[in-house]
Order: sequence, then C-alpha cells, then structure tokens
Amino acid sequence: MNRSVQWCGIAFLMVAASPAMALDQPVVWRDEDTGCAYLLTPQGGIAPRHRRDGTLDCPDVAASTGVVENMGRDIARGLDALQREVERLRERYNRP
Repeated sequence: MNRSVQWCGIAFLMVAASPAMALDQPVVWRDEDTGCAYLLTPQGGIAPRHRRDGTLDCPDVAASTGVVENMGRDIARGLDALQREVERLRERYNRP
C-alpha cells in the first residue's frame, strides 16, 4: 500500500511538472532607446528584467536604490503592528 502511494505521488509530480518543462527559456532583449532589459518568451510574452537587488535592469536606475532594505523595513513594521494587535486581542480575551 505504502509503495503504491509513493509511486502515485512521484507520477503525479512528474505529470504536474511537465508543462513547465515544455516551456522554452526566455531571451534577454535590450531596448536601444532606453537601454532597459526585458525578458521575451517564445510565446510572445514580455516582462521587465530585474537585478538581484530588485531594481529594474536599466542604466539610469542606480544599483543601490535600497529596494530590498525598504522592503525589509516595511515587513518589520507590519510584523510589529501584527504583534501589537495579537497582544491587544490576547489581553481582551484574557480579562475576567
């Protein structure tokens, strides 16, 4: 029983991953006017290319614009607000 479940799971994962494996890799294209990089898919899709730090891959965008740092700060603020709200609700429900 256990062996057949494992094989069914493996077969399901293979079938589920097959559409993603059938896609061709996107091609990087640079616009001559702006110098920005875009990803072109063989299916006709286009998307802006981003650097590792989250900024657009354009020559006029500075590499150290702090997108990741700002995102981390925003997430920390959100977690602090969530923690305060949970504490407030805990105090509200623990009152006799």
